[in-house]
Amino acid sequence: MSTIRKVRSRVSTPPSLHHVPTSPNVTWPIIDDTIIVSNVSLESGATLPSVRVHYRLEGTINSARDNVVLIVHALTGTVRATEWWRGVVEPGGAIDPTQHAVLTANLLGGCDGTTGPTVHQPDALPPITTRDQAMVLARLLDALEIDAPKLVCGGSLGGQVTLEFAASYPDRTRAAVVLAAPAVQTAQGLAWNTIMRQAVAIGGPVDGLKLARQIGMLSYRTPQGLERRFGRARNDDGQFLMNTWLDMHGEKLVARFDAASYVALIDAMDTHDVGRGRGGVAAALAPVGDRLVGVGVPDDLLYPATVVREWVEAAGARYVDLPSVHGHDAFLLEASRVSEVLRETLQRAAPAAHAVVATPTTAAAVLHTRRPLRVAVAGCGHVGGSLVALITDNASTDDVQIERVLVRDRVRPRPTLDRAIQHGHASAQTRTTDAATLLEGDIDVFVEVMGGTTLARTLIEQALRRGIRVVTANKALLAECGPALVALAAQHGTRVDFEGAVAGAIPIVRCVRSGAAGVGITAIHGILNGTSNFVLDQIATGASLADAIRIAQERGYAEADPTRDLSGADAEDKLRVLAWLAFGVDPAALVVHRRGIDDATAVWAAQVASEGDRVKLLASVTRAADSHELVAQITPVRVRTTDPWSSVEGPNNRIVIESASAGAMAAILIAAGITP
Repeated sequence: MSTIRKVRSRVSTPPSLHHVPTSPNVTWPIIDDTIIVSNVSLESGATLPSVRVHYRLEGTINSARDNVVLIVHALTGTVRATEWWRGVVEPGGAIDPTQHAVLTANLLGGCDGTTGPTVHQPDALPPITTRDQAMVLARLLDALEIDAPKLVCGGSLGGQVTLEFAASYPDRTRAAVVLAAPAVQTAQGLAWNTIMRQAVAIGGPVDGLKLARQIGMLSYRTPQGLERRFGRARNDDGQFLMNTWLDMHGEKLVARFDAASYVALIDAMDTHDVGRGRGGVAAALAPVGDRLVGVGVPDDLLYPATVVREWVEAAGARYVDLPSVHGHDAFLLEASRVSEVLRETLQRAAPAAHAVVATPTTAAAVLHTRRPLRVAVAGCGHVGGSLVALITDNASTDDVQIERVLVRDRVRPRPTLDRAIQHGHASAQTRTTDAATLLEGDIDVFVEVMGGTTLARTLIEQALRRGIRVVTANKALLAECGPALVALAAQHGTRVDFEGAVAGAIPIVRCVRSGAAGVGITAIHGILNGTSNFVLDQIATGASLADAIRIAQERGYAEADPTRDLSGADAEDKLRVLAWLAFGVDPAALVVHRRGIDDATAVWAAQVASEGDRVKLLASVTRAADSHELVAQITPVRVRTTDPWSSVEGPNNRIVIESASAGAMAAILIAAGITP
């Protein structure tokens, strides 16, 4: 006869004895514990004297014990669902620990505290199946005196085990959502797992597991998604960001996962067949088909939506289509749309009083969902307002939604934002003055155009730590801590883009980062500030410095306070960024000698113009041939009318990059006052 006992305490022990200390932001109780289940009979016929099961319960089981949501993790998941399923499991989320009792257990064969093989004890567990894993989950529910969870859900391997649970225990299944998972392992799935298994066998528990993870990551994403995210971009060391992303994921898994466990789990996936011994998939799922939801991702390379549709139609279940550039990992990354499915399914969940076995429908109900790109913007001045206008004028509401815009003054008129609200690109709640709420929810891209460095850095770092892609033109911030932000982005599998930080619409950042500007850069020269160039041009035509500034402001080429532009501080920030990208130096440590435009410079510029030449505020950073030291300066320079620098008129920028491989490359384009 089978028995169940706690490792540290009985189930009836007062919760305070095994509650986990929580952070101030967590307002619900957490139990992180382990039980021992005795006499466990596997599908193979083997019997295990005991199995250790590590579980985590977040939230409180109500008196009726009918508010439990059982989440089944994927291949390398853990019991901490609130961490790896952010946006889904959270207060106010579809799965809410303040309302539901959220239960997650490490699957049989795993290495997060449940019995499984290790590289040191590879025979600690005989071969297992997804049916065995579902059975152990049922035994855990027995131990916790939970008859039927309100919902069972999981993706990938977690989806396979969820299906097995539903087929094995239809009377304990009130509702189940299966994301990106087949009823029977596919040939494509077998192929990917074979390659990963061989990687571990050849490379061993460290290099082999790292390679297996990298292989797996390619099956979890789409070519379009990888191209959009990385393309051929490189980091500061010249490495492709695509490669560093794979390295990062491989190294992170090696640090926390066991190679023998990894192989045992993919072996279980390979034997997965819900219909085995049950007369086929349709017969196996028929008793519970009316309570099943299958979610398929059309561009999923591992388990395409068609394999989900097949079992959904066979079972008479409900199908949800989840188009996503993320591919297989959409069940983790498309938090908002996945939440919609889970929330609706929870509302439809069958009562817990007794088993509900209904006649399945004859055809699958199909629900199509489409998720727009969700953008948060910090700042709604000239640049931020222009960005909002661009989105409103050029993107459909199905493609882009502006979730939040951080402003300093909520009541100040903002015509472009009002128009975005009228056209459905934003809502009346989009405008906020609370920076703490800007990144809440499911944000895909954070655009920082507020200026300054303190709050901007805080928000950008918060976004990157959440894996949100960041776009900024904040050259002052990049000059201060650009390398640290790029490193933080890589650490969290995302990126920070700052093409507009230097030279406006000239794609100079991309050229330097990608190597298109040449290999072995020796010098960069440029007119990097359109405001100062426009002012100098006005002085050359006879205007005073004060009048030149006024005209620039009237035409939108100068800020209300143009001090940073005229002093050369803005150009200095840009020069630091270029030096960092071209020479790999710490931008904050670069020594820059700077002189801007003042009254004396204006008098001199007027005199030079009367003599037929021009004065330009030139920035340059050059590597000395003898010492290899960098010499950086920003200073007004007299140029002849025949010099190409003299032809840079008005608010234009010009940049020349000299390299050993490509010689000199020049680019010129308008910058100041430009629409983003």
